[in-house]
Amino acid sequence: MTAYLFWHRPFAGVGRDAYEAALTGFHRALVARGCPGFRGSATYRISETPWLDGEAGYEDWNFVESSAGLDPLNRRAVAPDMWEVHAGISGKTEVGHGGIYYHILGEADPRELTRTLWLTRPRGIRYEAPLRALAARVKGPLSVWRKQMVLGPAPEFALLGDSGLALDLPEGWAARSVERSLLQAGEAAG
Repeated sequence: MTAYLFWHRPFAGVGRDAYEAALTGFHRALVARGCPGFRGSATYRISETPWLDGEAGYEDWNFVESSAGLDPLNRRAVAPDMWEVHAGISGKTEVGHGGIYYHILGEADPRELTRTLWLTRPRGIRYEAPLRALAARVKGPLSVWRKQMVLGPAPEFALLGDSGLALDLPEGWAARSVERSLLQAGEAAG
């Protein structure tokens, strides 16, 4: 499973209710229309992150079977029948950054999970064994994703869990905890 993540925040004058209505409307329309390889999406209100200039914002997860599903998803998001709903949110968005992640451990569907630990490993080490050891110490649900091709501003690994997710990290590893509140989730038909 691959996910296209999009982090964004509205222009200062856009109210939260208006922004979130446009955002959830876009995701509902995208899921309802679907496209080849698209498995669904989820959008969240998130706490502060450096890649949103240290401010709170939003994080969208768009799930595709593989990277081959990214082209149809991109075309579907801006297709003529999506123009109005896409413009409804894009016209309110001041800052946006995207990234591509793929699932490597744990639960494949992180939609209901409420905390993300964005991890950075020490350079020059293999990540597989240390990451598996870290994951084995987590109590509760866990979904682990890795950045693909160094695309996007966020760290290399996303460990998603519930509100109790916390780790004592080995030397050289760093983590940033981001809280998220689900606004909209849906599975695409097909």
